[in-house]
Amino acid sequence: MPFNQALIKSKPGLTKEQFSDLWYAHAAIVTPMFLHGGVQYYAQIHGPLTNTSSPSTLDLSSWAGAAEKPPSKPSEKPDPQWLMDYYKEVVMADEKRFLDRESEEWFKRVEPGTVEGERRVIIEGGKSLIEIPENVMKVWREYEGRGQGEK
Repeated sequence: MPFNQALIKSKPGLTKEQFSDLWYAHAAIVTPMFLHGGVQYYAQIHGPLTNTSSPSTLDLSSWAGAAEKPPSKPSEKPDPQWLMDYYKEVVMADEKRFLDRESEEWFKRVEPGTVEGERRVIIEGGKSLIEIPENVMKVWREYEGRGQGEK
């Protein structure tokens, strides 16, 4: 089954290796959030990227990688505040180290299976394939604890 893909841009000044290292380390931060949300599969596709269709009009030269996961299922209730806080305060703060969010277009959805590169599977079958450091889990549990009082 092909998964949704989204191209992402590296923060200017980072080498390919620096970007890849920072993005892969970032996986530990998003994995608890993804697993909490029921994500069954998540992979990072590290560049250089190649287009799987030929001929292609998609220029991949400015893109550093692609995130790959199944479509999100619509939720009947909004995300709890503690989870939104974790995303804003932890995930987005970490992304500033390696993503070019200042760019007009730092993120671009593409059709499933559009790009290939070095695929690093992070979550498969709803289980993490990477080790989550204890300091990351400690922060995650602190945010979860905030949710204990939410209704």
